[in-house]
Amino acid sequence: MKSIQIEKNKWEKINKIVLRVDSADLIHREDLTVNFVCGFENISRGRCELIVKKNKKNKIDNLFIYNDKALMEVNIFLDAKKLDKILHHISLKRNSSKKIKITISTLDSLMINQKGDLYIDSETKIRIKEVNWNIPLL
Repeated sequence: MKSIQIEKNKWEKINKIVLRVDSADLIHREDLTVNFVCGFENISRGRCELIVKKNKKNKIDNLFIYNDKALMEVNIFLDAKKLDKILHHISLKRNSSKKIKITISTLDSLMINQKGDLYIDSETKIRIKEVNWNIPLL
């Protein structure tokens, strides 16, 4: 009988998540909120809901990962000026074939394997260090 070696999953730490915006909704109640539905560029499964709001009480940007569904929720809080600038640049976007990409740098690491599967054993909340927006105009 021939011995077959099964390669163990090799896990690596990542501190950046790259999101691809699939759709965006502007919600205006008491405050302005922008909801982005995103897919991942560097994680193989799941979806992400990115919620951008005006920062009122020094809230901290964070991401929340559910352990019972393939969903990540990201909360970004911007001052009014930055929020207006982001909305302005998104409104200038004319090329629908190129997607907006958002790179999120986290303070804590996440684990993914070679296939891009995210390892989560319990619900996880992580602080966000930095958010970079790539909005293609042409």
